[in-house]
Amino acid sequence: MRRTLIWLVICATFLVFSSGTCFAQDASSFYKGKTILVLIPSGPGSGFDLVSRAIAPYLEKYTGAKTLLQNGKVGLSQNKLYRSKPDGLTVILSGHGAKEITAELFKQAGANYKWKEFTLLGRLPKSSTVLVVDKSKGWTTTTDLQGVQFFSGASSPFFGPLFAEACGLDQMEIIPGMKGSERRLAIRRGEIQATVAGIGELAGNEDIMQPIVMTNRDAKLPDVPSALDVAVKGKEKWARWVAAWDDVIYWSYATPGIPQERAAYLEQALEKTYNDPEFRAELEKLHFELSEHFVGAKELKELSRGLADLTDDEIAEMKYVINEKYQKK
Repeated sequence: MRRTLIWLVICATFLVFSSGTCFAQDASSFYKGKTILVLIPSGPGSGFDLVSRAIAPYLEKYTGAKTLLQNGKVGLSQNKLYRSKPDGLTVILSGHGAKEITAELFKQAGANYKWKEFTLLGRLPKSSTVLVVDKSKGWTTTTDLQGVQFFSGASSPFFGPLFAEACGLDQMEIIPGMKGSERRLAIRRGEIQATVAGIGELAGNEDIMQPIVMTNRDAKLPDVPSALDVAVKGKEKWARWVAAWDDVIYWSYATPGIPQERAAYLEQALEKTYNDPEFRAELEKLHFELSEHFVGAKELKELSRGLADLTDDEIAEMKYVINEKYQKK
């Protein structure tokens, strides 16, 4: 009896191992010589475009497939991915999760997809968004801004209103439609007193930009608190949301319903890319920060759970805060 049990355990172990190996071999054989369509939900030269183009050659290296890159607008790229054949040959390597998810949640025209159904693959870079103010004002904390009327520039408002709601900056007025270079110039001219920026944007602008608060703490700015650190009592959920939105910037995902072994193979290729010294050096040259570790599909799903669980009332409230409450009339 004992020998029989031991033999059954050995056979079961062999079958599990063989099955996993078979899946890997199947995925490897499938991708070899194929072409993966990489959708880029932004125009040429954007950060999402640069990250996508940096990852693509390594995706080729670690899958054996070729890549074809195609730029498009947010919404249109997601629609195309959502409707693509679920064979694992269409992906987004660097998505603007915040805009992509809110496009569906806020029922924007043309957003014909369900973001929770996409197949998550992982995330290589990280995003650290900072609320910065005009250094000449002498403001150093969010408390300094409470009750103070000031103008904040933005291309399309998103993180600014969320910071304002979390930190009690009720007199912030956001001026939309301003590119990054325009916002920096406007601060120098005294036309606006604040904006949001990535850590990389602070380099070379330390004379005019004073970081006040950020989405998630970052070792590069150890003295700058996160929104959750300084959130007004009762507004903590906004601080958690602002952090969650930054967690899905630069995320990688594929068509809903692709075979599990192909999803695992693509995730493995992205992890190998993350650990490739040449890729890491390339990202550094482009001034993008890598995550402290490779964020796999399971972890990415957990990071986005708070967004997936938003109620209809919370979505409506968030839409009002982002799109209306702080925008200059």
